[in-house]
Amino acid sequence: MGLDLYVGPLTRYHLGNWQTIMQQIGAQNGYDVRIVRAHEEEETETDPAVVYDAVRDWQQWLGEALGSPAAWLESATQPYWTDKPDWDGFGAVILLAAYDERPDLRPAPGSKQDSPREFSDAPAYQAASEQPQRYISLLAGVEWWLPLTEDPVVIEAPRPNGEPIRMASIDRLAGELRLLSERTNVFAGRDPKEFRSDPPDAGASVEETARFGLAVMLELVEKALQHRQPLLMDY
Repeated sequence: MGLDLYVGPLTRYHLGNWQTIMQQIGAQNGYDVRIVRAHEEEETETDPAVVYDAVRDWQQWLGEALGSPAAWLESATQPYWTDKPDWDGFGAVILLAAYDERPDLRPAPGSKQDSPREFSDAPAYQAASEQPQRYISLLAGVEWWLPLTEDPVVIEAPRPNGEPIRMASIDRLAGELRLLSERTNVFAGRDPKEFRSDPPDAGASVEETARFGLAVMLELVEKALQHRQPLLMDY
């Protein structure tokens, strides 16, 4: 099961009116790509007006719960952006953050290295995620980052379809990713976009894999900031 990131309105996301990168490639080459998600809903609402109203009601509820507005623009037709760091790229970013929090638990050169795809098993992640200091949303299991007017740090609340999920602000994620890039110098002064189009080979190091994952995430978080739209994990 792969991992995609989506930036755009929740109305469009819940309608399923968007395509992952693999679906877009398939369409360009004349074949269909079927996406099977871990939280696939058996019956989905297809009326844009109904979904839009549900999302707007949810935004109002969330804003009242947070004590600050949660009123970014929503529609079924606004632009969206998506990309695929997959679990390897995303997991390597998480491991890099965990190593920066707990360098004492980073595997020594020559020893068995942690698997990005299984980052939750890494001792550094398990220790750092208990009380993260620098990368709170990255290490706290957040899956939705929203364009909020205030920073609630991390919250767990039902999303529009009622399923609970951990959320944080898109501004917090942007700050954490930029800090991670600066502190680890993973790009070594080069433009992150150079690594965006060069997915790592199987067996690449955590740092090599993290360069790709971080480049993908930084590009999408900039879109989310520019357009004040949510960024979601989709799997």
